[in-house]
Amino acid sequence: MKKVLSVLLAAAMVMGMSVASMAADKSFGAGDAATNHTELTAADLTFQVVIHEGKVYGSTEEVANLEAGDSLYFPVVWELATPVNFNYKADKDWKIKIDNAEYVDSAVFFFDEKNTLGNGTLLYVKVTLEKDFDHYEEDEVKFYFYIYDGANKVESDRVKVAYDFKAYTEVELTEDDLDWVITVDEATKYIYGEDEKSAYATVDFNGLAYGEFKMYADEEYILDSSIKFNKVLSKEYDTDVEVRSFRLGDVNNIDLVFPSAKDNKQIVAVVDGELVPVEATYVEDHKFASGKVTDGYLVEDAEYTAYAVIDADVEIEVEAETEVEAPVEADKANPETGAADFVGAAVAMAVVSVAAAGALALKK
Repeated sequence: MKKVLSVLLAAAMVMGMSVASMAADKSFGAGDAATNHTELTAADLTFQVVIHEGKVYGSTEEVANLEAGDSLYFPVVWELATPVNFNYKADKDWKIKIDNAEYVDSAVFFFDEKNTLGNGTLLYVKVTLEKDFDHYEEDEVKFYFYIYDGANKVESDRVKVAYDFKAYTEVELTEDDLDWVITVDEATKYIYGEDEKSAYATVDFNGLAYGEFKMYADEEYILDSSIKFNKVLSKEYDTDVEVRSFRLGDVNNIDLVFPSAKDNKQIVAVVDGELVPVEATYVEDHKFASGKVTDGYLVEDAEYTAYAVIDADVEIEVEAETEVEAPVEADKANPETGAADFVGAAVAMAVVSVAAAGALALKK
């Protein structure tokens, strides 16, 4: 009887392993390699404000003009008798865990040693939103995050992030409308008629750039643009870097022309916080299909959605590509599997072992 009970307990443990492997929250950035404050745990931490584009707000619901792709900075507060801002690096055992993480592109600990945000040497949780919410049907973004302390098995206060993202103005277009320049001065969904012939559209992104792409019958195109001064890149390259970002929902093969009167600039893409060279040609009297004519820098079949116009003499470092040799396969190489496959295989083996042990116990 004792052996049968042991078999049943082992089977329960195996089932518990399977369930636990699927129930974990999604983890993002982990803490620093060194322990910075051993007597402090994540349970002593809280969040009281959020910073967006240099402004401090009491909650994310108060943030003005929050859009997809933006970053939010949450100062970490040490909850003493008198709460103080935490001015150490994150402990090595701390991790950022997020529920409803599909709205989040990244979440990391940001220790502002250089005081780039202008609030002192503080620790932040930096949450960057997903770059595109076009495929969500809901009108509100909702998720929460907290810091989990793996060493002490405790967590910080949970921070709820909830806000309504910008709705789109809808405009229906016909082929005749494409004879004119379409000015996009706010987030707009353009609906091209189902009986229209495909034709090229010229778009004015509120003075930031002109674009040209082909519209197809019964298709929808979500367009918008914005410009933001990037303090970090401006300091790094010792020049003003204003990032021009474009929302190009369902647009393919777009040419962009950045207006400029002189050929003494260069166009660079902004990718993951870095400047990336792109091929751009200075053109004069460039004529669009609509008849619009302008001078500027032409980027054909634009690959990126964020660009900057900077002085031509600013040097952009390009990382050399390294070739990676293909691994030599052994005659009996094991197939690559993910963690879930490994857990599944381990569970399957354990079940077989349990079954065998049960049969042996019953036989005895």
